[in-house]
Amino acid sequence: MLLNVPKILSPELLKALCEMGHGDKILLADANFPGKSAAEHCGATFLRADGIGVPALLEAILTMMPLDLYTDEPAMVMDVDVRDKGMKIPIHDTYREIVAKYDPRKQQAVAQYERYAFYEKANACAVIVQTGEEAVYANIILQKGVIK
Repeated sequence: MLLNVPKILSPELLKALCEMGHGDKILLADANFPGKSAAEHCGATFLRADGIGVPALLEAILTMMPLDLYTDEPAMVMDVDVRDKGMKIPIHDTYREIVAKYDPRKQQAVAQYERYAFYEKANACAVIVQTGEEAVYANIILQKGVIK
């Protein structure tokens, strides 16, 4: 047991977070995202967090890992596909609220990317975590900052 480590973070995820360096990215993928094949494609570490929603995992990770202050967009979400235009994605508001608690740029630290541009960003991730999140468009990429 360790003190002050969120219990939601598995030993494997803690190890992956520790091994990430400044600028490395982690994708918290919803249950619909092709996480395993994306990880195989780009050589990322693939982890599972079945039964865990992205907001809880995001909150836990941000208590331990700073976002990158050397980029304007250290958190990235997938925008609604043109075929789903008009669809509301309330979980993005939840992400912005969580990020705002931990980053001085507040909600401006979260950028939206068109679906296929987001997939390109996902291909540059060091770690992909497949969660049990059932909300649609609930993927978020975090870029690790420097611990000072």
